[in-house]
Amino acid sequence: MTSRLALLFLTLAMPLHGQDFYEESPVKYSKTEADTALTRIQKRIESGESLLRGESDREILQEVLDILEVPVESQVLVYSKTSAQNSHISPWTPRAIYFSDNAYIGWVQNGNIETITFDKKLGAVFHLIDLNRREKGKAPEFRRERGCLSCHASSATDGAPGILVRSVYPDSGGRPLFDWGSFDTSHHSPVTERWGGWYVTGKAGPAGHLGNQTYTHDDGRKSLTGDGPVVDLSEHLNTKPYLGGGSSDVVALMILEHQVTVHNAILSGHLATQRFLFQNEAIRKATGEPADTPLSETYRHALEHYGDKIVRALLFEGEFEFVDDGAEGSEAFQKAFAAGATTSKDGRSLRDLRLYERLFKYRCSYMIYSDSFRDLQPLLKEEVLRKLRQILTEPEEHPDFGYLSKSERKRILKILEETLPAWKELQE
Repeated sequence: MTSRLALLFLTLAMPLHGQDFYEESPVKYSKTEADTALTRIQKRIESGESLLRGESDREILQEVLDILEVPVESQVLVYSKTSAQNSHISPWTPRAIYFSDNAYIGWVQNGNIETITFDKKLGAVFHLIDLNRREKGKAPEFRRERGCLSCHASSATDGAPGILVRSVYPDSGGRPLFDWGSFDTSHHSPVTERWGGWYVTGKAGPAGHLGNQTYTHDDGRKSLTGDGPVVDLSEHLNTKPYLGGGSSDVVALMILEHQVTVHNAILSGHLATQRFLFQNEAIRKATGEPADTPLSETYRHALEHYGDKIVRALLFEGEFEFVDDGAEGSEAFQKAFAAGATTSKDGRSLRDLRLYERLFKYRCSYMIYSDSFRDLQPLLKEEVLRKLRQILTEPEEHPDFGYLSKSERKRILKILEETLPAWKELQE
């Protein structure tokens, strides 16, 4: 082997998920111009459209949500200082987060708007809409925030740019007491570990959670909202600045945590697959192998690995089980969430909620309709759908998913067959 070829193999043999692997070819995350729903707003403004020129920050935030089709009812409020805008965040001025399947929006009083939107190649892209330096009558500046990756591309997101939901023990000012520990929250997390540093309205079972409280080394915990469940936070802090009023809905929080779990599995798999297919192609060309040479065993295992992670997230594998009465939240949020449903002929949907024993009636995630799943690297998407179909039709071969009953599997299959174009294509 020539020294040049040996160097190529040495370079390509680096771990698939090494540090900043997404900055390497073919993705080149930071060097590649993003095309997301947010950047398309920016281009419309640059072309002369009169957008985001409201007199108040609140008006601009509402317009951003409207254009990106993010429901105001999804509002959840977090008061821990776990953001780039920590100086504006406290238990009296929490950060508001709004989300849809395809966008995450954060806003703090007297601060800026943080956004995560999605590019077909790059996955999650972070922007700041700068309200503080906005000139009167003009749209604010949009800035791509690469500094977000210091937290948003870590082991918690499987090394790729992704989304974080954390539960911490905040002190009276919202600063996390990191020596007490913290939790990266997902749909696997027990309720007792969730929502530290978050306001929670609604009920989540009898075991209790970490929300609506602050902590001190001397006195332990202190409630910000008194005893018992909270219906509206307006009795405990000034919620007039917030588009969603005094709501930080428990069901919205649970759905956010599930959605982030799925999104991160999709995003890390999407970027890693692009990387290892690039490596595989470079090796194939260097060795003179024909174009139709199958993937090497190493890369085939990698494809199966990332496909398996996505399937497990989609099928709620390891989901925490509710006890007693389950969860009870805002009807307004549930109505807004259901409005995006894709329904089968008999009216069933992957957005149908259960809220006792588990979050959804049918444990296959609605995120299978998201833009991120639609744009998933084609070979990886095919692997995910193939395995998903096997699990639903051959349960005896997949004991890890034995929690899915025969009737539930049958209904999930029917919904997918009637509503997901990619599922129909798989069968053709």
